[in-house]
Amino acid sequence: MSRLQALSREKLSADHQSVWDRVMSGRSGGGGPYGVLMYAPGMAEHFSAAENYFRNDGMLDAKDKELVILAVARELGARFPWSRHEVRAHQVGVRREAIEALRNNGPLEGLTEHDRLIIDIARSLVRERRLPDDLFSCILAELGPERLVELVGLVSHYNMISSVANVFALGVPDDTVTF
Repeated sequence: MSRLQALSREKLSADHQSVWDRVMSGRSGGGGPYGVLMYAPGMAEHFSAAENYFRNDGMLDAKDKELVILAVARELGARFPWSRHEVRAHQVGVRREAIEALRNNGPLEGLTEHDRLIIDIARSLVRERRLPDDLFSCILAELGPERLVELVGLVSHYNMISSVANVFALGVPDDTVTF
């Protein structure tokens, strides 16, 4: 049960209903983080624009995006984003071994070098809020500067989503297995 009732379009002023329409366009329902973020409609709209960039226009490979999101959600114990993005991870072809290693906070030795690097970067940014020189050099060589900047932004974005999910106790469907 969420700690703050999710808003619905009908509960908003006419001006905020138009923000709702823009924010919810392409999203399913009014639940999840945006049901709460709409208490601050201007922020929700800007935040939604950033999310739309990552979803539709970003340079990162879809598998890399989902690995990053799952790694951040797992590090922060955020079950709601995990539940949504585990489904997406399967859809874009993230290997089951990578998902299970993240779910169990297990070792990464059985994963590809690329997947290990992506997960290590996300974990380091969440845990330390920085990258050691060796990790920075490896990911820069692997992704290039443009995608590296985007990866850092995606980690930050899902830190926010995970914080909203945790602070407001966003639930997951009863039949959902997270971690």
